[in-house]
Amino acid sequence: MLSGPVDAFLAERGFQRSGNDFERRRGPLRDRINLQNNWHNGVTRWHGFFVNVGVGSVEVDAACPGHEPALHPPRSLLLDRRWEALAPGAPYELRFDRGTDMASFADAVCADLGRTLSAIESIQSTRHLVEYAVENNLLIAYETTCCYLAATGDMDTLTRYVALLHRVFGDQERWAIFSRRISEAVGPRASALSARGLLTAGS
Repeated sequence: MLSGPVDAFLAERGFQRSGNDFERRRGPLRDRINLQNNWHNGVTRWHGFFVNVGVGSVEVDAACPGHEPALHPPRSLLLDRRWEALAPGAPYELRFDRGTDMASFADAVCADLGRTLSAIESIQSTRHLVEYAVENNLLIAYETTCCYLAATGDMDTLTRYVALLHRVFGDQERWAIFSRRISEAVGPRASALSARGLLTAGS
């Protein structure tokens, strides 16, 4: 299926394939479609996979180059979702077997991919991507988001985002871990966040 209609559909829209990953550039943005195999494949009569969707930015990557991979990867995806979150009605998991009409199956996959691409193409700049992360992400790539906002001096948005995280997780024991990671990601900007009571003392 990948070497047929789906591969061609994505190639026509600028994606290059590497294994089960499809990637393209849109200005500073990096779009990724990943087809994740179900780990039961090979022991069942059907073959299943999930569709993961991501958007990153080379401008975010460049602003946050120096941290250890354990804190955040050098190429983060600030939008990182399953396709059904972006294209309501798309199936959580796709399955086919020997009896599946593969032409119809591929057509349905391409139709849902089209709706998915329309959703991510509404994000047209790094600024828009970062705003998406602040408004929609909690713990997804929060270290990278904080790092970028600190590196670009956007303290208003950084404070708003960390305040949201603190409001949701601040009463939990693990907030000490999140607070420490945010402090490491934002560097000297941590003192301003601590002064507002948003980070744990000593983190």
